[in-house]
Amino acid sequence: MEDKKKPGRPSTNKDDSIFVRARVPREIHKAFKLACTEDDLVMEDVIKDLIKEWLTKRGKKNSA
Repeated sequence: MEDKKKPGRPSTNKDDSIFVRARVPREIHKAFKLACTEDDLVMEDVIKDLIKEWLTKRGKKNSA
């Protein structure tokens, strides 16, 4: 039997990435999506950069 992808599920990534789920208010999502579109950015890439930046700041705070 074939292993079919379930609707609404992310595709399998080959780069060892995982899917992260978070709830945000509708208006924040709408503004974020619009800003990314205006700047020709991918929302996923912006989120990854923000998480990396937060982790860097957190690391510096913990080492002080």
